[in-house]
Amino acid sequence: MARQTAKSGGAEFMRLTGTEVRPAARQVALVPGAEVPVLSFDLPAGLRGMAREQIARRQFRDRAGLGDASIELRPFHRPGGADSWTRALVADAGRIAEWRGTATACRAVLPDYLSLPAADGVWTLAVPEAEVTSEAVMARLGPDDGFSAAAALAPRMIARALDAATPPPRALLRLGPPFPAVESLFQARGIPVHDDPAALIAAGLPEPVVLGHGELDFDLRRDPQAARARLRRRVLPWRWPLMGALLAAGLWAAAQYLAIGRIEAVTAGIDTATRTLVREHFVPVGPVLDIRVQVARALEAARAAADTATQPSDPLEIFGRAAEVIAAEGARTMRVDYAPADGVTLVLRLDDFAAADRMGGALEVAGLTVEMLGSRVAEGGDGVRIELRVTAPEGKARP
Repeated sequence: MARQTAKSGGAEFMRLTGTEVRPAARQVALVPGAEVPVLSFDLPAGLRGMAREQIARRQFRDRAGLGDASIELRPFHRPGGADSWTRALVADAGRIAEWRGTATACRAVLPDYLSLPAADGVWTLAVPEAEVTSEAVMARLGPDDGFSAAAALAPRMIARALDAATPPPRALLRLGPPFPAVESLFQARGIPVHDDPAALIAAGLPEPVVLGHGELDFDLRRDPQAARARLRRRVLPWRWPLMGALLAAGLWAAAQYLAIGRIEAVTAGIDTATRTLVREHFVPVGPVLDIRVQVARALEAARAAADTATQPSDPLEIFGRAAEVIAAEGARTMRVDYAPADGVTLVLRLDDFAAADRMGGALEVAGLTVEMLGSRVAEGGDGVRIELRVTAPEGKARP
């Protein structure tokens, strides 16, 4: 196995080309980027997780005509973009299995173009020190894209990327010997080409950094289904208790629904009976809108009618009738009182108790109701003192 190592940004890279020498624990193993291209997909913004991957896989099958078992598709994005990615690393499943068996103890296995420094607005081109026609050229088109290709194909791929770039890059950083076929593409668009990162800083551009955009998170050895499998193993033991709880909740909800239905039926029956009684006794005509208010008004009207029907006769009328009888019997009036609840109270002096009896009978003959409250001998022995309560019979008019 040919071994090639380089240090950049505190990381040591080793290119995997065989199985004889294995990378060390602190090394990042690099595999040919041409075997792990970055592909773009047209994905709806609302898709998340597995659904997003399934749509990307379907689009890839439509493009390449390959089955899901033969390729591995891994979302490629910056940190924090797991729900909005539109690019993915695509590689043959068999090759990934080989790399996983070879590089077992290193930090990560990455496509070689992810070892290039990257920054927003700056593209990086790595040209081999040997003849540019004999080895692959690596390109990093900002933090979100990159590729490796033969030197003969690199200019064409760069030209297509420049045509599609929105916005276009602000500068090109070339690592290695000049590559006029590519550099002329940038110069024709007025994009400066630098061969030293310090020149980028001097021009006010961001300095490209190595492995500074979460590249180690896309280790090709990692099983993209492993996280889902772990989650499935954690959730699986809870499926029966969860199903039991859901079943119990469903039964409880059904029982509550039935109980509520019974209560509603009883309530509807009570409401119908109440409206029937109100229609019979309180609101014989017109709509029944507010039972409480309408019944209260009907009761108030009935009470007022009853009070009017039972109201005692005018006290002057009662006293007028009684006065005629008192004058006819020759009695003397000592006191006259009136109270709405008691009627007219008369205190009279008569000659004897027989006259008192005649007085009561004469008042009744006159159409009055007489109640004897008391009788006694008058003070000084002069006749009899009697106290009468006189009212008119209810609803009886004066004869």
